Amino acid sequence: MLARSTTRPRAEARARGRMRLGSLGARRILLAYALVAPVVLWRFATSVYPFAYTAYLSFFDRSPVRRSFDFVGLGNYVALAQDPDVHNTILFSGIFAAVSVSLQLVYGLASAELLNRRFPFRNVARAVNLLPWAMPAIVTGVAAVWIFNQDYGLLDDLLWRVGGGRPLWLSDVSHARLAVTFTDVWKNTPFLAVIFIGGLQGIPTELYEAARVDGADGIRAFWHVTLPLLLPLIISVAIFVAIYRVLTFDIVYALTGGGPGTATSLMSYVVYLQAFRVLNFGYASALAMVLFLMVLVIGILGFVLLRRAWARL
Repeated sequence: MLARSTTRPRAEARARGRMRLGSLGARRILLAYALVAPVVLWRFATSVYPFAYTAYLSFFDRSPVRRSFDFVGLGNYVALAQDPDVHNTILFSGIFAAVSVSLQLVYGLASAELLNRRFPFRNVARAVNLLPWAMPAIVTGVAAVWIFNQDYGLLDDLLWRVGGGRPLWLSDVSHARLAVTFTDVWKNTPFLAVIFIGGLQGIPTELYEAARVDGADGIRAFWHVTLPLLLPLIISVAIFVAIYRVLTFDIVYALTGGGPGTATSLMSYVVYLQAFRVLNFGYASALAMVLFLMVLVIGILGFVLLRRAWARL
C-alpha cells in the first residue's frame, strides 16, 4: 500500500511535467509562426499574388485604353505564337544570354586569377575592378550611347584612326547586338570576378603543391585542380547570371531602345512596351508567362548540371 501511495504522486508529477513541456513547446511553435507570418505574408503579397494575377490576366483581353476585360482563353498565346517579332525577340534573348554568360564566365575567371595573385596595390586593383558593376545600369547605357556614337564616339574614333572605318554600331542590326552584349559583359563581369576570387581563396594551396610535384603547373594546374573544384560555383553563378540576362531591361532601354527596329529587344523589354506603352495588359501578361517559362527552363537545366558537378567531387 505504501509503494502504491508513493508511485502515484510521482506518476502525476511526471504527467504534469509533460503537460508543461507540451504547453511550452506549443507556445514556442506559435511564437515562431507569429514571427515568420509577416515575412510570409509580405512575400505572398509581393511575389505569389502578382504571379498568379499575371497568369490570370494572360487569358483575358485587358486594356484600359479600349476599356476591355474579355476572356479570350489562349488567344493571347496564339497571337504571340504567330508574331514574328516575338520569335526574333525570343531567339535574340537566348543568344544574348548564352553569349553574355559565356563571356562573363571566361572574363570573370581570368580576372579572378589575376586579382588573386600577390602584387603591389592589389587591393586598389580589386576596388577599381568593381567600379563598372557599382555604376547604375542606366548610367552605363547612356555612357555607352556616347561611346558607340558614329560621329563623335570614342570607339569609332579609335577604329577610324587605326583602320579608317566607322561602324554603325547603333544603326546596324549585328553591330547593335554586339554593342548591347559587350556593354552588358563590361558592366556585370566584375561581380563574377569577386565571387570567383572567394572560390579561389577556398582552394587549399597543398593541392597546387601536389600538382606541381606531379608536373602539373600553370594551365594544367588550372585545368585539373582549379576548374574541377570551382565547377559547382561556376554553374551556380551561371544559373543566376543567365536568369538575370534573360530579365535584362535597363541596358537595352538606355542604349538602343530595342532598335534598330526590334533587333535588340529582349523579352523583358517587350513586356514593358506592351504593358506600359501600349497598355495591353493581357498580351503583356502572356509574354510575361513565356518569360517565366524561359527562366524555369534555365533553372531546371542549371539544377541538373549542378547536381552532376557535385556528384563528381
